[in-house]
Amino acid sequence: MGLAAQFETIIHKQLNVHASWLPITVPYKLGDYGFISDGVFQKIGNVAEFNITFTQATGNDAALNFTSDSVTAIDSSAGAAVSVDPGIEIKASLTFKFNSDRSFLVKAPIINVAQIENVNQVVNQLKQVGNWRRKFIVVYQVYTAQNPLIISNLESGTEVTISGDGTAPKPFNVGSASAKFSLKTNKELGLELTGQTGPIALGLFKLNWLTGKPSILDNEDDEVEVIDLNEEPLTDTI
Repeated sequence: MGLAAQFETIIHKQLNVHASWLPITVPYKLGDYGFISDGVFQKIGNVAEFNITFTQATGNDAALNFTSDSVTAIDSSAGAAVSVDPGIEIKASLTFKFNSDRSFLVKAPIINVAQIENVNQVVNQLKQVGNWRRKFIVVYQVYTAQNPLIISNLESGTEVTISGDGTAPKPFNVGSASAKFSLKTNKELGLELTGQTGPIALGLFKLNWLTGKPSILDNEDDEVEVIDLNEEPLTDTI
């Protein structure tokens, strides 16, 4: 299983939505549409291209604190393993030991949620689009992580050390002005995202042409086939 598929599994189990890949760096927006490939959403465009309009609302904030079972943390000041949460204070340095290949460390204590409020009205508009294809999927929620820490290793034996000066109460909010720390690793990482803000997860729906209503993709096995972009446009009549 690749990193993207692994990250999708983590996001689905922790937040019950789908992964934004690459997390943080790809600027997904409400109304983006596309398809699922290799377990993650692939953007084609935005429904605004079809003159689709919608109302944006704010959902409940979320948080994500995930560490693979094979990852251990050592507080150098105490010389012992510790349980790490997003709000812990680093007084000296903290070393994460990745004891298996392709493990993950994801710390996102603040995730803001934006969503389309009138999904049913959007579906009614999409039904009038002549070249809308069956397999198109639409982003109706965007989960934006504020200054998360996302790390994945490539091989076992990787060690990542975060050193702080003890003044930052929430060092995992690495983008804040008060977060003073450094990050070092002894091996190449598969994924390293720190000190940035952007989409980490997506809520997705698909137009159900049998019912004429939206179908929320809430299963990690949903719609995993690759779309055929040469497919004929829909001619169904509801």
